Amino acid sequence: MKTILSLIIGAGCVFAAHAQYFSAPPDADAFVRAAPGATNLNYGAAGALAVSGPIALNGLSVSNGSFDTFIRFNMAALPVSFNSAFGPNNWVVTHAVLQLTEQAAPANNLFNRGVGAFQVRWIAKTNWTEGTGTPAAPTMDGISYTNEATLLNSNTDEVLGTYTNSGANQTEFFYLTMPSGFINTVKAGGEVDLYLTAISPGIGFTFDSKEFITNSDWPFLAIAGEPQTGITGTSRSGKNITLNCTNGASGETYFVITSTNVTLPLGQWTPVATNRLTASGNFSITVTNGVAGSSRQFFAIQAQ
Repeated sequence: MKTILSLIIGAGCVFAAHAQYFSAPPDADAFVRAAPGATNLNYGAAGALAVSGPIALNGLSVSNGSFDTFIRFNMAALPVSFNSAFGPNNWVVTHAVLQLTEQAAPANNLFNRGVGAFQVRWIAKTNWTEGTGTPAAPTMDGISYTNEATLLNSNTDEVLGTYTNSGANQTEFFYLTMPSGFINTVKAGGEVDLYLTAISPGIGFTFDSKEFITNSDWPFLAIAGEPQTGITGTSRSGKNITLNCTNGASGETYFVITSTNVTLPLGQWTPVATNRLTASGNFSITVTNGVAGSSRQFFAIQAQ
């Protein structure tokens, strides 16, 4: 359920169902290793990225220790695209998807294998360098495991979800949660930096990087935007209240709920009207006998 709040004389916004997608490949990516002797090494030019737990094994049943991955996406063109499609600032971000193409049995024995859980975080700091290191020739000119202490900050970074790889050679889609820092950076067209780390000690998740020869197998961050449905006005006739709205979606059902206490959880508000749209665009919902007494009253519209 998606919800907007409005005073009888106020206005608000809700999500509609006319999505447009913006997708971006990385402009930087690299994996880092926690194994002894590798903490200062860079692997920014490898054709693959990896998330591994400390006990995961490679194809020779040898453990190469923990791997973490950093990926940066440039969202500068996103607001331009959505402003063109929906009108300047007349849109909302509804969901975000991280696309990764897994190599279940990587040929290079540096990479571990195994199915397990990993976490994706948005990190606030963007001051890391991809570097030019490869598995065969690691360098010290870019991000390494030792940099994590200065890049990660639990007070500013945000968890976007915990996921599990498939253990198969296929493209996988991970639907990210949308905390405010992450979404605000996306909407502003900023650099979006993601950090992927193991939760399961036996995970060995290897996936293609932006150096991989097939562009379609690179990581991608896809963002969905929709026109912003809004309450354009309200009117009252006796005890009846009409909410006038815009950018409604054909086939969508909109519910009106009400309360005299705006701090009350929405699940405890009272449903008072329903409208299922037969066409997209402007619409209205009238709440018959919606005004109860002389106290200030609040209304919410929920789109199912």
